[in-house]
Amino acid sequence: MELSRRGRRAQARPFSYFDAFIKTFSDSYDADKNATGFINLAVAQNSLTVDLMHERLCRAMQTPPPLSTAAYDDMKGTHDLRAAMAKHMKKRLIGLSACTVFPEDLVLSAGAGAVIENLVFCVCDEDDEVMIPAPFYPAFPNDLRARLGVKTVPVYDSSSALPDGATLPTVQDFENALTPRTKMILLSNPGNPTGVNYTDTDEATRCLMDVIAWAVERGVHVISDEIYACSIFEHSENSKGFFSAIEYVNNLAPEASVQDHDTNLKHLAQRPQDYVHVIYGLSKDFCTSGYRVGALWTKNADIHRALDNVSYFCAIPGPMQYALSLVLEDDDFLDHFFVENCARLRKQYDIVTEELSRLSEDDRWVESHSYAPQVRPNAGMFVYFNLQHLLPQSPTFADEQRLWSHIYEAAKVVLTPGNDCASREAGWFRMCFAAVDSDTLRVGIRRVVDACKSYE
Repeated sequence: MELSRRGRRAQARPFSYFDAFIKTFSDSYDADKNATGFINLAVAQNSLTVDLMHERLCRAMQTPPPLSTAAYDDMKGTHDLRAAMAKHMKKRLIGLSACTVFPEDLVLSAGAGAVIENLVFCVCDEDDEVMIPAPFYPAFPNDLRARLGVKTVPVYDSSSALPDGATLPTVQDFENALTPRTKMILLSNPGNPTGVNYTDTDEATRCLMDVIAWAVERGVHVISDEIYACSIFEHSENSKGFFSAIEYVNNLAPEASVQDHDTNLKHLAQRPQDYVHVIYGLSKDFCTSGYRVGALWTKNADIHRALDNVSYFCAIPGPMQYALSLVLEDDDFLDHFFVENCARLRKQYDIVTEELSRLSEDDRWVESHSYAPQVRPNAGMFVYFNLQHLLPQSPTFADEQRLWSHIYEAAKVVLTPGNDCASREAGWFRMCFAAVDSDTLRVGIRRVVDACKSYE
């Protein structure tokens, strides 16, 4: 049977290591039962505080849901869950800002991936382009390509001597990548795979705002993916915390002018607010990847009308929405939960640096082989590090793949190769440190180090 063009496109693996990734689930490491099993350090999943969240969700589920949850409801999310989500986002993504998150600006779907796909579906046609600062989340190309046929265009920072992803690309970098097919920019803040909060300082926030203003001026939509906003585990000395694009949009007046925002918006038929959209969800910050809850914040009325229809295909079950609304309304629990979650994330990151350092002591081989992460994270659950010194001079991504395969086969550890993240240079790898416990993480890192030492 011959599939449609869409069907054939959907058969493509979402990323290069997909088959290896899936294999780990049937042969997973267990210290007692399967000590030689695979350790998956490629899955962007937080299991560190799942005990706390699971217990609270179980209590919420003990409250019988109203009979109305068995019937159809607003496919964009029940009023109660949207109100609770709006309250949470206002308090923890925006904080002390005067702006407000309104429930009517939210659309809820079965996971952030569904939210992104639905939004891009409403804005882009097949073969349109979405610019993404690189390196980026390895599933983004598949999210946009599998059903939509939309192309991803990596954009690299040309102004900094720092490694890719340590800072956002400049306005000029986006200008250079702009084509007649460009419809959107997809930003991740905090970043994945870098774990960098791109709005940690006033200067960094200004860079983000400049990019948004430039995009709006060009009539290019901006998606700000803020799914790790409550997972910032370290703040710099001059940290300003997290700055959501919601705050930027709410500070815009419909009649925004060049004097107001250093750019000319008068030629746009729509309000500038209609071009900026925020993605959030419960998978990462809440340790609930399996519950499939994503949220879109947008003030674009046309998109809302389109999603009135499209949301039917990815609605969240009513009883689940009811239980989650109870959890989101429990401020005392959430305040404690996020403090504890960030503390556990920080502990895992410290284990990564500690292990790499400890294993390197008194080892002549390590004198010329550094394992230190090259992009220092302060959020999320990643370490993005460079093993280029193990590769030939002027390495290719084929060289990187051979090293990845060696680590996979010799160490039975799955990492994310930089090529899947659109890294500019070969030799970068993403390690996710939150999906496994501390002991397993230590074992995984030691295996990786030993595999690197045996690589020729």
